[in-house]
Amino acid sequence: MISVAEADRILAALAVPGGTETVPLDHAVDRLLAEPLTAHRDGPPYHRVAMDGYAVLSTESLSTWAVKGLQSAGRPPLERPGPGTAVEVATGAVLPVGCDAVVPYEHTLRDGDMVILEPDRPLPSPGVHVHHRGTDYLRDQVLIPGGTRLRSPHLHSLATEGISEVRVVRRPVWALAATGDELVEIHDRPRDWQIRRSNAAAIAGEARAWGLSPRDQTVLPDEKTRLTAGLERVLPGLDVLVLTGGVSAGVLDLVPGVLADLGAVTLFHKIAQRPGKPLWCGRFPDAARPGTLVFGLPGNPVSSLFAFRRYVLPWLMAAEGRPLGQHRVSAPNLPLPPVGQTVFLPWSGSKPLEWKGSGDFLALGSSEGFIEMESTTTDQPKFHPWGGRF
Repeated sequence: MISVAEADRILAALAVPGGTETVPLDHAVDRLLAEPLTAHRDGPPYHRVAMDGYAVLSTESLSTWAVKGLQSAGRPPLERPGPGTAVEVATGAVLPVGCDAVVPYEHTLRDGDMVILEPDRPLPSPGVHVHHRGTDYLRDQVLIPGGTRLRSPHLHSLATEGISEVRVVRRPVWALAATGDELVEIHDRPRDWQIRRSNAAAIAGEARAWGLSPRDQTVLPDEKTRLTAGLERVLPGLDVLVLTGGVSAGVLDLVPGVLADLGAVTLFHKIAQRPGKPLWCGRFPDAARPGTLVFGLPGNPVSSLFAFRRYVLPWLMAAEGRPLGQHRVSAPNLPLPPVGQTVFLPWSGSKPLEWKGSGDFLALGSSEGFIEMESTTTDQPKFHPWGGRF
């Protein structure tokens, strides 16, 4: 049995999949940009009208103009007809040739084809209400550095530069398999001795909250030959396989042995923690199955979800280059576990929740996450929030 800290060190030392992939623009939020985005033209690419109104030449120092023409957005630039004239303009349109300022509608009075500046309004000055070409950025300027975690505002720049498919850092491919002859699908009606596979639903939901959907979900039996066949079917193409159940000390806890028969090397089995002690982790050699990492989580509902959130999710996030931040909460005067033991406690608001052990998933629904307590824990223990809280 190893400590939580030792398990963290082993996982941190593992090589990550790496590489890049292309996703549609509307799927790029929360992904890491693989290469810098560089402007292919100035932004804005033309002198842009910033207010509905009239484009004029300010150096004429006039307060009355004859309106000649309408410059709408998306049309080639008109040319101001001559002295004493203004061109009616729409926001977003190109500034007409021969003009250098815009007088807003609300600053004027209209009389037929003539427009008059309201009394006490200042005469237009050069550049007023004009968004000049290149004001925001210049051609060949880096708009978004490579490695940036994309948010919705970044999609403006990507779309403006014509990027409909975005090259991003590759996200690990993982699958989720629940083991146990007592499990039936969620839509099935269980018999008195069966249960629906709720562990997988909770784990997959937590993963999706962080943008990490599993490639596949399946149920595997507690029988060696069929378990072996099921694993051989699901493993190809995976970076990570997450199993629930079958890793404790019972006669039907077959997962570690079957994985060893298939060529997996055990990295650790059993951690001095509560709940979740039986946690198993192993990896296939690169020559066998391109380094696929396997986590065998305990079968109890709370244990499996805690173990996934504490160990698997951080590894998946780090492998993509999105390491989870460290959160802490104030928790003074809580009893500390024995030396060498780590305890995870469901947490809500400012205190641990009352719960009945690793099978009590109902109480877990009121939690915001869980805290991590050790014999050396201070009044601010580590806090592992459920997805979507931060």
